[in-house]
Amino acid sequence: MFDVRAHFGKWILVGAMAAAPVGAEVIFEENFDDQPDWHSAMHSSDGTQRATTHIIPEGWYSIRQDPTWAPSEGHPDRHESIEILESNSDKARGGKGKSMVSWRDSYNPGWNRWNSESMMLKYFPEGYDELYVEFWIRFSDEWTRKHVSGIPSATSKLFRISSWNGVPSEYSAFGGGNLGPIVLWDYTVNAYGVRNRVSFRGGPHGDNYDFKDGTIDGLPRKLVGSGDLNMNFRQDLTGMGVNGGDPIIIDRITSKTLDMNSTSAVEHDQIFGAGASWTKVAFYVRLNSKPDVTDGVFRQWINDSQIFNVETIPWIRSVDGREVPAKWNLVAVGGNDFFQIYENKLRHEEWYAIDDIVIRSSIPQDLVYKDGTAPPSAPARISVD
Repeated sequence: MFDVRAHFGKWILVGAMAAAPVGAEVIFEENFDDQPDWHSAMHSSDGTQRATTHIIPEGWYSIRQDPTWAPSEGHPDRHESIEILESNSDKARGGKGKSMVSWRDSYNPGWNRWNSESMMLKYFPEGYDELYVEFWIRFSDEWTRKHVSGIPSATSKLFRISSWNGVPSEYSAFGGGNLGPIVLWDYTVNAYGVRNRVSFRGGPHGDNYDFKDGTIDGLPRKLVGSGDLNMNFRQDLTGMGVNGGDPIIIDRITSKTLDMNSTSAVEHDQIFGAGASWTKVAFYVRLNSKPDVTDGVFRQWINDSQIFNVETIPWIRSVDGREVPAKWNLVAVGGNDFFQIYENKLRHEEWYAIDDIVIRSSIPQDLVYKDGTAPPSAPARISVD
């Protein structure tokens, strides 16, 4: 086959390489503005709510909620896990309309419990070999931006793309469950500053779930647990930009490019900004060409600048010598939180907002070519607003 590539608005033949790049068709968009007012306990207090049985935001497949400090739990001066409300227009991008507002609760029941589930899930029954997802995120002024010495680090699951076999439940994500492969993006702050935490899980659908260290080549750190990669925003990301160069990350405090060789910890405001700042994040996944082949892809951007890229992932591995198919078919925003920083008596809650979600069948051409090179007609854009 030949590679046909867009160049200054024209298609040119490059050579005997891969197939012509698939157009980055938009398959889903959501800015929440036209959604009726809704919160996750408005019509039901059930933890899992599906469009087939419950009233949830239009166009979504299901939601999950698990509040601690909320009106539905006897705390009328607090908030439900998920809100899409006109009264929250100040929490929408542009200061008008609506957004998804997720409230996380600090709660310690005496064990390592993940609290305040706040997930909205979009399902594509047909599935895709590759997906690109972008959205904007804002953290509240009160968001806990610093690690608290002596207390376990706070982590919030913000986003995931996964494959589901259609067997209940779409939230059964573990070895022997119904999901896999999966990629997750988490928010974490520890003693070394804000982290870029990405987690990989294998498939298909509960088989080959764990990625042990060494199963994915080219990673900047060791995988821990079932396939977690807890990276800093400096040395761990060197060489992960376009064409193997270093990422261009704008320090939101100084407006200068972040020094990737510095050993200083990177703080929350440097990446996500202070106050009412919005940050555009984007992710791309492509399945490996065949089970066990190490050519699956994960790529990540912040404010349209590529910051992470790995192209050696065996997302799907064979099962007892059999090749079992799987497709990317679930996209979820929000998630649960390991958050035990404040005393329970304070009933502490804090929010982040997600807006302007776009899901495409491939990477937009104004970000990168299929082979990872930046188009000369549209260099990577960097936004700090």
